[in-house]
Amino acid sequence: MEDSDKVFALAGRGYCCSQIMVKAGLDAGEEENEALLDAVAGLCGGLHAGLCCGILTGAACLLSLVDKNAAAASMIPALVSWFRSTYEPTYGGIECRDILGDTPPGRNERCLAMMAETLGKCRELLAGFGHEL
Repeated sequence: MEDSDKVFALAGRGYCCSQIMVKAGLDAGEEENEALLDAVAGLCGGLHAGLCCGILTGAACLLSLVDKNAAAASMIPALVSWFRSTYEPTYGGIECRDILGDTPPGRNERCLAMMAETLGKCRELLAGFGHEL
């Protein structure tokens, strides 16, 4: 299943941005961990306050879930740098409120595309450390 199809399917099941990023990693290992997904829900929508994008924080959790040492040392800093250089010029920042602005309907179009792109970047980063997602 392509990343965009996976993201769309998980969104249709009611998962939020940060949960979708982590669930993609759990699905890769055919694991179920509802307690983890419930905990990650706290990151949704920029901590439910429009702060740091839940896609980014969820992706950081995904990388740590797969390889916490490489994530902390290398992958998360690379992810943040990529995320910032990819989305900050377009949206003026990487906070949820920057990305969505005053258009909540933008969440469907913008966020779904960003989740798929970020999931692809996570795959790339993980592959560099011998992990397949």
